[in-house]
Amino acid sequence: MDGGVNIMNEKNPEELYKERMERVMTTIGLKEPDRVPITPMSMFYAPTQKGYTKKEAMYEPQKLAQASFEVFSKTNWDMVPPLLGVFPAGVFDGLGVQFFKWPGAADEKQRLGDDVHFQYVEGEYMKADEYDEFFLDPTGFVIRKIIPRHHKNLQGFSMFPNLISLVSGYGVILNIPLFFGTPPNQEMMKSIGQAAVKLFEYVGANNKYVEDMKNIGYPVGFSNFVQAPYDVVSEFLRGMKGGMLDMYRRPEKLKKLLEMLVPSSIQATLIAQQMAPDNPIVFIPLHRGADGFMSREQFEEFYFPSLAAIMEALIQNNLIPCPFWEGSYNERLDFLGEFAQKHKGKMIYWFDRTDIIHAKEVFGDYVTIRGNVPASMLATGTPQQIDEYVKKIIEGCAEGGGFIVDGGVSGIPDEAKPECVKAMTEAVFKYGEYRK
Repeated sequence: MDGGVNIMNEKNPEELYKERMERVMTTIGLKEPDRVPITPMSMFYAPTQKGYTKKEAMYEPQKLAQASFEVFSKTNWDMVPPLLGVFPAGVFDGLGVQFFKWPGAADEKQRLGDDVHFQYVEGEYMKADEYDEFFLDPTGFVIRKIIPRHHKNLQGFSMFPNLISLVSGYGVILNIPLFFGTPPNQEMMKSIGQAAVKLFEYVGANNKYVEDMKNIGYPVGFSNFVQAPYDVVSEFLRGMKGGMLDMYRRPEKLKKLLEMLVPSSIQATLIAQQMAPDNPIVFIPLHRGADGFMSREQFEEFYFPSLAAIMEALIQNNLIPCPFWEGSYNERLDFLGEFAQKHKGKMIYWFDRTDIIHAKEVFGDYVTIRGNVPASMLATGTPQQIDEYVKKIIEGCAEGGGFIVDGGVSGIPDEAKPECVKAMTEAVFKYGEYRK
C-alpha cells in the first residue's frame, strides 16, 4: 500500500492530461472548475514506500524516478510531484559541496547516515567587509571567492583570470591555457567532468519520468524554480546571522546587493523555462521571510521588494509564480493581499502553517491559495482526522474557485502514512466537487 486510490476513469491519457491541466489553470484564474484540484509536492515519500534509502534515492536517479512513477501513477492527482526536491548526490561529491550534508557523502565530513535527510550547513561565505569587493566585480568575486568557499574541489577558481586578462586577446592566449593547464586545475576539471556525468544521469531520469507521467495523463507540478534574493544572500553569502545583522549595520549595502541579484534571477528563470515550456508554474521556496525571522517592517524593506520584482517579471512573461510561504505568514496577510490584488488571477500562494481559511477571507478574491494539510497529521494522524481536515479547508476555501489542496511543508512528508495520503486524496473527490 502506497497511498494510491481506485477511481475509475475511462478517458485516454491525452484527454486526462488536458483535463487536469485545465482544472488547475481554471482554478488559478479564480474560476470554479468541476472539482478542487489536488497537486501534492513530495521529496522522499515515493522511494521510501518502495523500500529505498535516502542515499539510494540521491545517488541512483533511476531508482528515484521509477519509484516516483510507480507510486504517483496510482494517485489520480491533478499534478504529480517533480523529482527536483531530491538532489543528485553524485554531483555534490564531484564538486565537493560544503553547504550541504547528505547520506553517503564521499567526504566523511559531509556524510550522514544512509537514511537521513540531507541537511543545509549554515555558513558565512561572504564576509561583512567584502560588500564593496562584490559590487566592484560581482561575477569575478563569485568565481574567485564564493565558488571555492562553497565547493572543496573547485579551489582552482580562486586563480581565475581577471577582467583585463579575458578582454585582451593576448591575455586570453596566455591565461586561459595557463589556468586550465596547470596540474591542480586539470584535476579540478576531472572533478567537474565527473559531476557533469552524474548531472546528466539525473536529468535523463527526470526527463523520462516527466514524459512517462505525461504518457499516462499526469502533468508534473513544476519544472522551474527561483529563489528570493534575500534567501540567496542569507543562505549562500552572508549566512543567517550575517544577513540579520546587516539589516541593522549596513542596510543600504544589503539592499543594493538584493537589487543586484534581481536581473540575473529573472534571466536564469526565463532561460530555464525554455527547457520545460509545457508548464508555466514557477516554484519559489521562501525560507527566511516568515513571521519568526524578521519583523513586518523588515519584510517590507528587505525581503519583499526584490522578490516582488522577480514575480512581476515572471507574470509579464506569462509565467505563474508559486511562492511557498514556509512557516507562518499570519502577520503579513494584508500586505500579501495588496500585492495579490495588483496581479489578480496570476499566482498561487502556497501556505504551510498560515491560517488558510483566514487567508481566503483576506485575499481569496485575488489569488489562488494552496495547502495545507499538516505534515504531522499525514505522518502520525488517522485517515478520519485527514478526512475531517480536508473537508474543513475545502468548505472554508473552495467557494468561487482559487483553491488547491496540498500538504504543508514539503507537501507529502517522507514518513507519511499511505492510508493518510489515500484519505487526503479521497476527501478531495468526496468534498471538492463544485455544483454547477
